[in-house]
Amino acid sequence: MAPAWAQSPLGARSRPSHSRPVPTAAPCLPPRKLRRTVAASAAPKGAATRAAPAVPPTAPSSSASSARPAAFSLVETQGGTERDLLASTSSSPATRTPATPSPLSTADLVHGDPSGTAPSSAVLALAALPDTLKDLFLPPGFPSTVTPDYLPYQLWSMPTHITGHLSHSLVTSSLLSAVGVSAGPAATVALSASIKWIVKDGVGALGRLIVGSRFSAEFDEDPRRWRMVAEALSTAGLGLEVATVAAPQHFLLLACAGKFCQALGKGMGKPVFRVIQTHFARAQNVGAVAAKEEVWEVTAQMLGLVASVAALRALEGTGSYEAVIGSWAAVQAVHVTLRYKALTTLLFTSLSPKRTALLASAWVRGQRPLPNARAVATEEPVLGDSTSVRPHVVLGCTAAEAFGGVLPQDESALLSYARLYDNERYWLVWRDDTAHVVLKEGCDQSDWLRAMWQAAWLDHHSAKPGQGQGQEAGVAEAGPSGRNGNGTRASGEGAEALVKEAGGGPSALEVASVAALEGAGGFGEFLAALEGAGWEAGVVHMQPGKARLRVGLAA
Repeated sequence: MAPAWAQSPLGARSRPSHSRPVPTAAPCLPPRKLRRTVAASAAPKGAATRAAPAVPPTAPSSSASSARPAAFSLVETQGGTERDLLASTSSSPATRTPATPSPLSTADLVHGDPSGTAPSSAVLALAALPDTLKDLFLPPGFPSTVTPDYLPYQLWSMPTHITGHLSHSLVTSSLLSAVGVSAGPAATVALSASIKWIVKDGVGALGRLIVGSRFSAEFDEDPRRWRMVAEALSTAGLGLEVATVAAPQHFLLLACAGKFCQALGKGMGKPVFRVIQTHFARAQNVGAVAAKEEVWEVTAQMLGLVASVAALRALEGTGSYEAVIGSWAAVQAVHVTLRYKALTTLLFTSLSPKRTALLASAWVRGQRPLPNARAVATEEPVLGDSTSVRPHVVLGCTAAEAFGGVLPQDESALLSYARLYDNERYWLVWRDDTAHVVLKEGCDQSDWLRAMWQAAWLDHHSAKPGQGQGQEAGVAEAGPSGRNGNGTRASGEGAEALVKEAGGGPSALEVASVAALEGAGGFGEFLAALEGAGWEAGVVHMQPGKARLRVGLAA
């Protein structure tokens, strides 16, 4: 006997709909002080409340020909335009602005050490230092007022800053040699400021303008990756500048191009640095963390200047630009390595696409409890983007993009997805081992997480090598009782009927994934497990596309 969800027509699933209203914009609250606005106490543990369906479910019918209600409408908005998906032509451009997702509200989280380990040896060693040194370098209340990864990051950043200043000094020496100025320590100190002012002002401002206009929330989403991108741009810029000593006839071109690359790197590095500082401020003490950061950096700068003078004196007698370039390359390689090592110590507890994908995949594979921030940090690729982990999710795409670039010729496919996702604020089309998520108007961060969980479920239950495709994948994953791990049936007469009614719409596997959201071990339990593992389920950094779908009744 198939379960109730498989027996019901696609538009009349037996599970009750929930009554969460579409949220309106809420005032910005501190991430660690967010509270739930849903009536969690009225729902069973692990259950997730959902919005009321935009269109009332259709009544059960023995005929699949009654799939489309007469007043059913699907309108896609993007920018200032609207498009009726059920019509052959687009409507005139609309003037209203698409809905903006509102922040997810969630319960206060209990924040302990995300690593779940005892104090590190570095913390214990600092306890023996004089109070004057601790007050100089560490924020008040250390270590309880900062995150556990604060000190490891600073210890690795110190030599990073030193090598950075040394690298810049060697580059300045090359610039001076290229224009025929003595490259000794005294001349370097006296003229380096003049060289910088000449070549960097206009070009550097242009680079910062490009970064500021193009990038914004990407830095919150993946600060470690963007910091390494900034480091790569800075290294390229320094390499162009140091090359001026070998090609002085192209001094202006190389110096300006180098400063432009460095400006791009600096434009990315500064906002990422602010993200990291905010992350450290566990007690909302951003000012104290920033003040102590200055102490760390100035101390490293002084040591770097001493090392620079020593290196320049050693290179002064050689008279060979090859020695300068070789020394710079070695120092810069050490600098980039130290930067990478410092970034790997960061333990972010917010939810980004990569971290959410790793956590959702671990959950659907049956990993209990969920990994904490330290475990995920070791698995999360620092240099890779969201496509470097599974599942692959395209969040906020258009309906045409979801179906492969062209809308289905048979509108019953669209209507089948509309009925399947009548209780959700998105559609998910599983195609080419990728989840294409069409977001509805009024969606929020909880819906993004919900779609990511469903994508992980589909990725886990999709066909493996040697198995069939589509619904057969669900059959292969079923246990001896014919049920998947969440208690839903992925095959059988009920699923077959749903696929036939869909008429080219959702597959049986997609139907089962929607049922799995509310089943045992579903999305609600996943959210509770996230909080139990120390993750901030209310702090979601994702960048969905701007297309939105409006599902409703035609006038």
